[in-house]
Amino acid sequence: MASRRCLRALTQKTTPFLFRNASSLRSLTVPPFPNANASSPVFTVRASVFAQWPHLRYFSSEKKDDHSDEDDDGDEDYDDEEEDYVDDDDDDDVPVSRGKKVYTAEEKEAEAAAIGYRVVGPLQKDEDSVFKPYEPVFAVVQIGSHQFKVSNRDSIFTERLKFCEVNDKLILNKVLLLGSASQTIIGRPIVPDAAVHAVVEEHVSVELPI
Repeated sequence: MASRRCLRALTQKTTPFLFRNASSLRSLTVPPFPNANASSPVFTVRASVFAQWPHLRYFSSEKKDDHSDEDDDGDEDYDDEEEDYVDDDDDDDVPVSRGKKVYTAEEKEAEAAAIGYRVVGPLQKDEDSVFKPYEPVFAVVQIGSHQFKVSNRDSIFTERLKFCEVNDKLILNKVLLLGSASQTIIGRPIVPDAAVHAVVEEHVSVELPI
């Protein structure tokens, strides 16, 4: 009797433990996916990819159509630009040369005046007497961004002047100062009605040391 009671008490104490473990084991074996008939997650992902493939092809074709439309628009714009270019070529009023601008007479005169001189023309040695005897006077003239003190028969070196060649006669009209042994006239900034006559002797290319 005593052994039977011990066995009964042992079975009563172990039964809840066994059932608790069984329930916990049974809960762990529940599949995590709600659909028990579903296949593996990898296959499910593949199925979704293949299901979206027709939509991807549709979008791809749409992009191709957009590119074709853009190409058509680009061709139309290019045609319009060609038409504008042809229309510009029809204008014969302004001469145009490739790689070099062609100046009109008014543009040459205006640009030379901005630098500080005016081109009179080629020097005629039989008619013009540019070089006068020495006089005790001097002038300060501006050519471009440089200033020079000059008097009769002086030679100066300037930057290459535009629209003039060798033996061309120039009038330097930006006279900043006139002076002699007795008086000095200072311009504000230039002296009115004052000019210095000069002749282009040569064009020289000088390599300056660095």
